[in-house]
Amino acid sequence: MENEIFQLQYALDTFYFLVCGALVMWMAAGFAMLEAGLVRSKNTTEILTKNVALFAVACTMYMVCGYSIMYGGGDFTMFLSGIMGDGVAGAEEPAAYAPSADFYFQVVFVATEM
Repeated sequence: MENEIFQLQYALDTFYFLVCGALVMWMAAGFAMLEAGLVRSKNTTEILTKNVALFAVACTMYMVCGYSIMYGGGDFTMFLSGIMGDGVAGAEEPAAYAPSADFYFQVVFVATEM
């Protein structure tokens, strides 16, 4: 019974991270629409391209160095090692959620703040 409860908690926490990350990502789209509304129509494409480029750069840089610094990986050559696992198999203390869902949740905040 305890294993089923842990599996349900793991699934719900991971789902919650993904849904909340998607909502934050829509917040970035709202900021893009706000900026597009504040410029002349001939500059709208440039503003939207800038927002997509900033999102891509922020996500890439967070993946390369930010995640390692934030979670204490320290080894920059294996920057995805903490994200790839499921947080349960082979872990000393099982995680309550998937590390990849946590990465997505954190990266959308990084990209929104740019």
